[in-house]
Amino acid sequence: MILSFLMKWWWGGDPDILDPKSGLSRRDIYAIQRSWYPIYKDAGNNGVSLFIRLFRKNAETKTFFKTIKDLDEQGIMTSVQFNAHAINLMSAFNSAVVNLDKPDVVVALMNKLGASHRVRRIHKEHFEDFYGVLVHFLREEIHLGEDVLKAWDKYLEFTKKHIFEKLNLN
Repeated sequence: MILSFLMKWWWGGDPDILDPKSGLSRRDIYAIQRSWYPIYKDAGNNGVSLFIRLFRKNAETKTFFKTIKDLDEQGIMTSVQFNAHAINLMSAFNSAVVNLDKPDVVVALMNKLGASHRVRRIHKEHFEDFYGVLVHFLREEIHLGEDVLKAWDKYLEFTKKHIFEKLNLN
């Protein structure tokens, strides 16, 4: 009984109750945030690395970026303008990760992201490709365990849902 009380006190409530909006528990949020911080610490390099992986998976995605569409991977890695875009991507992820305990804020952030990419003619499959690259990166490069990857899967499904709400408007 004391252990149960201490555990709830430590977590600020039952760590395994799912938030109805995000589908994430306090334990999930902790796992996502803890695994994200080392990645975000090197946001520029990790962001560019994720984009290069995306371009290898789906070459069409590179054509969305006028400043790099004719560059090789080395040129992309040294492009200041593209590095700035990669940092913007990582900052958007960071804003969502930091605010996971406020699902309505994350919904607003993801809706805004979906709307801004809709005008650029980015489609659902491009986001799906990027999320696949991210999961592979988390598994193979960051070596996250299965429990943490399950939390990330829930987080990515939550964010995709709200990106797609605004991305797919006609």
